[in-house]
Amino acid sequence: MNQISNRKKNQGFSLLTVIVAVAFIGILGLLILYIAMANFQMKITDMKGKDSFYTAEKALEEVRTGLQEDVGEAMSVAYIKVLETYSKDSDVSSADATLDELRQASFKELFVKELVSRLKYGSDTSQYSLEKLNGYLDLTNEENFDETKETVLITNPSDKSPKMVKDVKNGVVLKNLKAIYVDAKGRASIIETDIRLGIPKIQFPTPSTLPDLMNMIVVANKGIVCEGTETTQQTVIQGSVYAGLLDEYKNSQTASDGFDNVSVDIKAGAKLSVSSGDKFVCQGNINVNNGSTFSSAGTVSVWAQGINLTSATVELLGKTYLSDDLTVNTGKNSNVKIEGEYYGFGSADSARESKIAHNSDDVEGITPVYDYTDRLDSSLSSAIVINGKNTTMDLSGVQKMMLAGKNYIASTKINSARGNNSDIMTGESLTVKGTQLAYLVPAELIADGNQTNPMSYDQYMTLTADNKTIDIAQNTPVAQWGNQTLAQLGVDTANPVQEVFYNDNASGEGGFVYFYLNFTDSTKAAAFMQTYYASETTKSNIDQYLSFYFGADTGVKVNDPQAYLRYITNGNVLSFDGEKQNGHLYNATDTSASKQLKEEQVRYQNMWYTLNRKMISSYDLLNKAVKDGNDNVDHDERQSNRTVFDNLVNKTGLCKFIEDKGKTSSDGYKEYSFESDSDDAGLKAVMANNEGKAPLTIDSEKAKKLRLVVCTGDVEIGAGVTFNGIIMAQGKITLGSGAQLISSPLEAAKVFQAMDSQTGESVSPKNFFWEGDKYVLGNTTTTGTTSGSNLADSTYDLAECVTYENWKKK
Repeated sequence: MNQISNRKKNQGFSLLTVIVAVAFIGILGLLILYIAMANFQMKITDMKGKDSFYTAEKALEEVRTGLQEDVGEAMSVAYIKVLETYSKDSDVSSADATLDELRQASFKELFVKELVSRLKYGSDTSQYSLEKLNGYLDLTNEENFDETKETVLITNPSDKSPKMVKDVKNGVVLKNLKAIYVDAKGRASIIETDIRLGIPKIQFPTPSTLPDLMNMIVVANKGIVCEGTETTQQTVIQGSVYAGLLDEYKNSQTASDGFDNVSVDIKAGAKLSVSSGDKFVCQGNINVNNGSTFSSAGTVSVWAQGINLTSATVELLGKTYLSDDLTVNTGKNSNVKIEGEYYGFGSADSARESKIAHNSDDVEGITPVYDYTDRLDSSLSSAIVINGKNTTMDLSGVQKMMLAGKNYIASTKINSARGNNSDIMTGESLTVKGTQLAYLVPAELIADGNQTNPMSYDQYMTLTADNKTIDIAQNTPVAQWGNQTLAQLGVDTANPVQEVFYNDNASGEGGFVYFYLNFTDSTKAAAFMQTYYASETTKSNIDQYLSFYFGADTGVKVNDPQAYLRYITNGNVLSFDGEKQNGHLYNATDTSASKQLKEEQVRYQNMWYTLNRKMISSYDLLNKAVKDGNDNVDHDERQSNRTVFDNLVNKTGLCKFIEDKGKTSSDGYKEYSFESDSDDAGLKAVMANNEGKAPLTIDSEKAKKLRLVVCTGDVEIGAGVTFNGIIMAQGKITLGSGAQLISSPLEAAKVFQAMDSQTGESVSPKNFFWEGDKYVLGNTTTTGTTSGSNLADSTYDLAECVTYENWKKK
């Protein structure tokens, strides 16, 4: 009985134990589940936090990438400015080191200045623009970014400003940057940092005292003549070229017009294409005659006094540097197309300060190349003028343009014998001949009704015989001048009018006298034409007159100045739409050149002078004392009477050797032929002393093996002949129709340094060049032995220039 009772009591206890055990297990399970859920939530939160942080970091990286682009653009701008415009006079012995040091300093200054101008806040260069930095964010443009639920922002801490610190040693630092990202759940990540924009380490080309001889195809000390025929084939030049002055033009020049020198004469119907090469340098003008063409490719830099074309076609697609004018002469259907960069760098001030005028202070006994002291301003001024009918002038493809001068009414060329002793300045850098009508004194200012403009020469002589002058009303307003008076225009108040005498034998009166406004201030001259052309009546009259020059398919095409990377003109620029018979006059941008611009133009003058001495760009690198084999000083390369041929070829040593060792040719002059060994397939060089004698002729058979020609006289290349190599002629070079001159640097180098394999003479062509042994070391860009590097063929890691500093995560 008691056992049964005890069993019943034990059964209740067991139930309680089970309940407690189940409860314990349940609590334990819930605890484990809670811990697992909490851990899961923590991992989710951590993952979301990391995602938020990485998004904020990504925003900063996008800003950093955008800043790398700014660094690259600033580097490119600074590099180009240094190469194009920077030069300092320095001692020749230390020119390389000094010039590189100065270039580096200039680059750093220009780089920082350009970078600051890109990042500044408005006009405040002490702060950077947050708006610009936020513009680099691409996150807001991604498909999975919902700007209604999440936010990303580049800003500054509330107690700090967007400070920009800059110096030419360490670059630019953008201080107090803050990146904030807030996701859809309100989770935020904040990163504070500074970003340093370092200055890239740029290597500039090391200047050389030697030209790139092996890539040079022609030195024609007395110019180049390109012949044409009725069935003309294109004459092609591939390589660098120097052309001096043709005797037939040089000998006919007059004291009043001494700049009518010609280096390249492209005869009627001829076609000359400079399809490749570094430089095409001319001491004088390039004349492109009736029906002929001249073109330079995009890789070619043309340096010349000017370009004159008559009913011809000119295409300048590379860089063009002219010290004087590009002139379309009287004729019909001329076509000019200019692309790339065009620098008409000539101005009276820059020319008279250049090495051309002074020829160096320490070179005595040598006159300058041109005596600028007596030269008219008009002959030193670079402009573009159109005198021919139905002309097409297209400058819409130009990226950079400089016209440092203005056009002049060339009165000295008309009749200097009767008193035209100066040319008349206009206000235009690019114009058409007909616009000079605007500068005539209007009839309403001639007070005496018996006087006219123009008046006959006899009437003028009668007037002056009575000690009278034309009666001009200086205080009478003129409607077409915006009711300004003569006194308000800016003309010379003492001599407001300049007379110009024109011959006219057909009239029987001996000619006429025209009266033009005499401006002494170039700014006022440009402003006058703007006022004159702004009047609907006078603009209509000028446009109607211009329609005489231009047909429906012709005209002057110029972009709006904002379309050019660089646009600098000393005077106004006229464009004209032949189809609409409508013109437009663009304002002059630099009527009073800044000091920096003037220095740049002087540098171009000096570069042109130096190229005409030795085909290198830096005057400082011309050798003051070139020594002969006996260590005696032979000459100074800087002297104006030294030519490219003189500074490259040792003429004395060459002639002596030819006279001693050479043979008499069929044309009566002595020559000596070098032939390289059999491994070079018998390539040849010819040295000839033919000064004042028959030209050295090259036909197809001779051209097969000939790679180097050095002679003291003229050279003629036959029609259709292809010559590969180098020609150095003290005389002129005549190119037959369809001739091709191709640089062949590797083969030319082999012949240049070859020993004579036929006679066993211990001589080589290089022996007859000044410093000839240095060329053998590889003074050419084709063989891969360059003397420096440039931005285009170098690799720069811009990421290394943009780095974080003072990084903090909040």
